Amino acid sequence: MKLTMRLGADSYDIVIKRGALGNLGQLTDLANRKVFIVTDTGVPIQYAETVKAQCADGSIFVVPQGEASKSFKILETVLRQMLEFNMGRGDLVIAVGGGVVGDLAGFAASIYMRGIDFINCPTTTLSMIDSSI
Repeated sequence: MKLTMRLGADSYDIVIKRGALGNLGQLTDLANRKVFIVTDTGVPIQYAETVKAQCADGSIFVVPQGEASKSFKILETVLRQMLEFNMGRGDLVIAVGGGVVGDLAGFAASIYMRGIDFINCPTTTLSMIDSSI
């Protein structure tokens, strides 16, 4: 199922589909840009690895699980890793996990180079609800 949030130039899709992580490359362009995947220690690493396997140039960054990861210290670390990965304006950040990861990665994507593309991939029902519009 695909829901389109009709917001003019800021429109985006919400895809609800079993196995979406394994088909992310079919839903968006992962082959022609760098993809920085943010997850946390509470999410099985296989989820992020599933996404990375679909990328021509991907990097996984794992933060500690919990609300404490929504801090300037962790944000700075994420941004530094994005810089070291040489991300540019056409690149992509993907959050794989729950609300903390989505908030952290989304904010990092929004301020990196005045904003780059971001995809949120919540991995539990609770994180899907927490990520809702």
